Amino acid sequence: MNDIKLLGRLTQAPELKESVNGNQYAWFTVAVPRKNNRDEADFIRCKAFGKLAGALKQHCDKGRQLLLTGHLEVSATTDQQTQQKRFFHTVIAHQVEFLHDPNRAIA
Repeated sequence: MNDIKLLGRLTQAPELKESVNGNQYAWFTVAVPRKNNRDEADFIRCKAFGKLAGALKQHCDKGRQLLLTGHLEVSATTDQQTQQKRFFHTVIAHQVEFLHDPNRAIA
């Protein structure tokens, strides 16, 4: 089973893009505090597709807290100069709950 859940904050506004097929997707990074040391965080690269990508772009900005569920995707490429294999880890978001927004005043 490949399920992942992240609770963290956006490091910057999501970057909305469009594939050659015309499908929308968004790249974003979530800072997740470490359980044993709240002063440290892991910065996790994430990707969302379709309506979820559009909603992230519309409603989220830097600092917005998110609860994300998805799966981990690992891809590999070979560096043409060094011939070393490089691995890239990305969390593919299936569902995102928009939580605290630090840019919005509480009435």
